[in-house]
Amino acid sequence: MNTPAEAPKILGLCASLRAGRWAEGAERLAEQIRGLECEDDLRAFLKTESLAHLENFVHAGRSEGKPFDEIYANLKREVGNKGLSNSEVGLSAALWAAKELGCRIDLVSLVDHFPPAGGVKRLETLIEKIEDADAIILATPVYFGDRSSLSASLIELFRGDERLAEAVRGKVYTGVAVGAKRNGGQETALIYQIVDMLNAGMLAVGNDSETTSQYGGTVHAGDVGSAWKDDYGLNTSMGTGRRIARVAHQLRKARDASFVDTLRVGFWVLQDKDGYCVSQIERLVNQTPGGVAASVFDASDADVTRCIACDICPTEVDVDSKYRCIIKRKTDYLKTHHEGFVGLDAVVPVAVALKDRTGVESMYQQFMERTRYLRRGDYVFTDLLTAPLVFEEVGANDSLPLRMLTSTIRHHTVMSRPMIGHLHEGRLLNERELFDSWRAFVEQGKRLATGRLINAAEDGGGVRYNPVGYVLSAEKDKESETLERRRRMTADRAERARQEAAVRLTFSAATP
Repeated sequence: MNTPAEAPKILGLCASLRAGRWAEGAERLAEQIRGLECEDDLRAFLKTESLAHLENFVHAGRSEGKPFDEIYANLKREVGNKGLSNSEVGLSAALWAAKELGCRIDLVSLVDHFPPAGGVKRLETLIEKIEDADAIILATPVYFGDRSSLSASLIELFRGDERLAEAVRGKVYTGVAVGAKRNGGQETALIYQIVDMLNAGMLAVGNDSETTSQYGGTVHAGDVGSAWKDDYGLNTSMGTGRRIARVAHQLRKARDASFVDTLRVGFWVLQDKDGYCVSQIERLVNQTPGGVAASVFDASDADVTRCIACDICPTEVDVDSKYRCIIKRKTDYLKTHHEGFVGLDAVVPVAVALKDRTGVESMYQQFMERTRYLRRGDYVFTDLLTAPLVFEEVGANDSLPLRMLTSTIRHHTVMSRPMIGHLHEGRLLNERELFDSWRAFVEQGKRLATGRLINAAEDGGGVRYNPVGYVLSAEKDKESETLERRRRMTADRAERARQEAAVRLTFSAATP
């Protein structure tokens, strides 16, 4: 596949000390991935290279029963141009999928820059690679439910090196994690890295709709040379590559157009006391340069019926404007406000978190559970920017910002840095910082909305919820009536995007 030079570049970073490729070997791996023409070729390549890496270990001393430190030293005497570690397998699958969607790809082994004994090498080369990329996929083995030390060293550099900090700001991030068990901490490792990348100023996505939109690639592999066997892990890794490619393309397209409308932001007020959150939203909106079109959904003390976990959800496939949850109570908040959730550019879940919960009204979990029908309705909030807005009293130590992040990213959204207001004795301590974060969110929202509208208008394909693990829903999706309704829904989304792009965007003269 010939990829045009103007296509977005996805940089894969491998954070495994067991890497089979380093230095020129990493560059060679990127070339090999580019040359793989189909998924069958990819899987055959991953198997061959995984087994080659196992042979690397055998020849380095495993067959002789040598201790691992001797084996490792022998491995590092090699040139690093054959075999793939388990982390490299997941990363290669993600990069191949991004390549298939028309992205340029590159690959760096972090062991080239962070040696086992510590320190940093060839920092300039690493910074140049990151500066040249539009998006980053970071693959890591799991240690105690967290990342590897190579990954940790990279993230510390993002915080400590001014040039590197500037290089990653505004780029898109996603991750692949490899654990020795199916539930071996892959998701926690991915979530922690998402939080850190957001705090570094990046945007973050998980895996794509075909693999049910979670936190990234989750590979199950403990022994050397075993990751190629994990079909589910490879599928989520490829889904991760597709997801980041989709958003990177949108942001590239946004360069050729300007957003000339006000951003449509939906504020979900899910936990409040005496209207505090609502009043703060009003202040933020009123001080936004150019303004925003704010829709405030104050559900903190609303009538929200609990989700009853239907086996088929939503009740049917149809256009987004139609309410399709099985709960039909006339006073139910989501039923009465459904149409307002459609047509937004960004979603901000909002809450106040206090040490003393007396008087606090909360519908957070009930509301979030009920958005299940919106997620499973072919991801109504696809590609919208989202970030938690939490006003937290010092010492409350509430989990809400993290819970909001992990719930909303599963709506196939794009995450931005959480906006946290610190309260002490009723006073907002970091008001200026909070307003700056909000303004940055708005600008990112406009940038993303521009690319999203262009992409949706041009592509028209939309996304589809894949009911992995739900047999009845999967069978329902195969029915001819469902397929026809989905075609109608997809066409409706594309037409709305074309109409919006025509009035909300202006294009540069060079744009065809």
